[in-house]
Amino acid sequence: MKRSINLFIAVLMGSLALGACATQSKPTHTGRSPKSLETMKDNLLRFEYAPGELTQLCEDSMNNAKLALDEIAAIPPSQRTIANTLLAFERATAEVNDVAGPLTFMGYVSTDQKIHDEGQACEEKLGPFFVELSTRKDLYDAIKDATPRNENEKRLLSETLRDFEQQGLKLPAEKLAEMKKLKQELSVIESQFQAALNNDVSSVELTEAELDGVSEDFKSRLKRSAAGNFVVTTKNPDYMHIRENAKNSEARKKVQLAYYNKGGEKNVQLLEQAVVLRQKISKLIGLKSWADYRTWGRMAKNGDTALKFLNGLKAKLALRAKQDQAKLLKFKKSLDPSATDLKAWDLDYLAYQLKKRDYDLDSEKVKEYFPADRVVAGVFEIYSKLLGVKFVPMEGAKAWADGVQIFKIVDAKDGTERATFYADLYPRPLKYGHFAAFSLVMTHQNEDGSFQKPISAMVGNFDPPANGKPSLMKHTEVETYFHEFGHIMHQTLTRAPYASLSGTSTARDFVEAPSQLMENWAWSPKILEGLSGHYLNPKEKLPKQLIKKMLAAKDFNQGNMYTRQLMLGLLDMTYHTSTGPVDSTAIYAQIHKEIVGIEALEGAHFQGSFGHLMNGYDAGYYGYLWSEVYADDLFTRFGKRGLLARDHLLDPKVGMAYRRSILEKGRMLDADVLMKEFLGREPSSEAFFKRLGI
Repeated sequence: MKRSINLFIAVLMGSLALGACATQSKPTHTGRSPKSLETMKDNLLRFEYAPGELTQLCEDSMNNAKLALDEIAAIPPSQRTIANTLLAFERATAEVNDVAGPLTFMGYVSTDQKIHDEGQACEEKLGPFFVELSTRKDLYDAIKDATPRNENEKRLLSETLRDFEQQGLKLPAEKLAEMKKLKQELSVIESQFQAALNNDVSSVELTEAELDGVSEDFKSRLKRSAAGNFVVTTKNPDYMHIRENAKNSEARKKVQLAYYNKGGEKNVQLLEQAVVLRQKISKLIGLKSWADYRTWGRMAKNGDTALKFLNGLKAKLALRAKQDQAKLLKFKKSLDPSATDLKAWDLDYLAYQLKKRDYDLDSEKVKEYFPADRVVAGVFEIYSKLLGVKFVPMEGAKAWADGVQIFKIVDAKDGTERATFYADLYPRPLKYGHFAAFSLVMTHQNEDGSFQKPISAMVGNFDPPANGKPSLMKHTEVETYFHEFGHIMHQTLTRAPYASLSGTSTARDFVEAPSQLMENWAWSPKILEGLSGHYLNPKEKLPKQLIKKMLAAKDFNQGNMYTRQLMLGLLDMTYHTSTGPVDSTAIYAQIHKEIVGIEALEGAHFQGSFGHLMNGYDAGYYGYLWSEVYADDLFTRFGKRGLLARDHLLDPKVGMAYRRSILEKGRMLDADVLMKEFLGREPSSEAFFKRLGI
């Protein structure tokens, strides 16, 4: 997925839990509780459950956590220590996530309808539970006066107290009770919104004529309706292929309308309810907006800074976007002399077709050189050289669906097993429909100095094998794989001593930077050549002339793509700086017209399908552009000699410095401090603006 398209990154439970994922259920325990073993064995996830069993385990995880937390709160003030309060709290909240995280994950990937439904129900129950946990004043009082014994404990204390205080723990009892009620209502709404998207099975029927322009491979894998028409789903592979290839304007419009209406009117209502609840929460805590509430503790610090950043891009992108759209309209007129303007469902089609014409670049041809298995193996090799790790297939190990691969991540230097990684890459019924890196079990340091091994899963929806051909990746999908695997490395190579501060538990407006950084490797000619191999003849590499065309076209339509990202960031911020009830559809139409310069698709409810508004990126979508500034800056250390220097991109010294300074630290230090440590200077936006030519 291109960086200009919604890239959905999911750190499971991160937006709900005050803690994160690790071990131990009671402060007096020194090892993992028996119940936690129900979801894992040999650092592999369990995925088969008897009817009702998953639900019971979910209930047990919450009950066990409550007992552990009650024990902490009951310790007399005179007997409190940092070990039996703060550290015990960290272990207890981590334990419930270790158990519940894999359970809720089944609601995203299980092929069994009952297990799938129980996983979703578990996630819905956990929302109010974590609200209850994070608004317990007795726990806050037990922890707040702890005396750190070292810098690590000092960091954990400050971050934990800030998280508590963001939940209203400094409020009077009456207002705290109101805060808890509002947060619990909000958590249920957020779960229902996401469940509607996860459960979406909507589709559009198109005739043979309406599919003019699509590839035969694509057409051959579509199911037929009773009427004999082709059934196009709202899963990403179907939507993306139609919007770029279907010549029929009405067909593209139909599919885009269905895609934008996945959540339906119900999700629009849920969103508008959530916006009002968020206003009330921010007002209770003394902040002027939900944007201020969500940016508390992030790099931006407040909503005004985030808005200033976005608005600062408006003028810089406007001229570039107008130039791009003028090219698209001219091209449309060449296809249809009666055309007078651009439509929302034209943009991707015209851009793709114009790119093919002007650069002689057909992604359907390019993808013949990128069989998925070869790309995965090649990306593993690159990350291995760069970061000093190996990926060992777990032969014979089973997962929740056929085709899911399992790997152990091993340190190349000493052979130490670091983590387990699942790759679930192809669409199927009941499965989460976008791309995400799920952090299912997060690391922490045990009392003996050893580390809990994390477990992560990449969930994607690349085109499946069809017609005797293997799964083939477009170059944009190769870029997506680099991106998502960057998240996996961040999640699994962390060495933070506390689960709640490990891996991708960083500031939300920094978390995308390490993965956006890795997209650059997908644009190196030598790396592309090394990754490629025609599916009919693996020795046949991506032709150098084709690579030159790809690089020449890299800057094509960037104004439109970044303008869309700006529009989404401003849409999110507008919702979350509003006062009173909002008409989310009218706001979307107004901002789309203002920023993109084109009327929004009438009858569509895009905001109801925009999962980021409910999964922890609410009042945080600006973070994609914000973190890209830092990603480009990070890349200056790898790319000083340019993208053509593959040996520099794979320099293990720079790679290990990056691993130590950025990937391993998690949230043990603020993001700008990590940046300065790696770069040897203060972070800068110069590389970002230079790349965009603005």
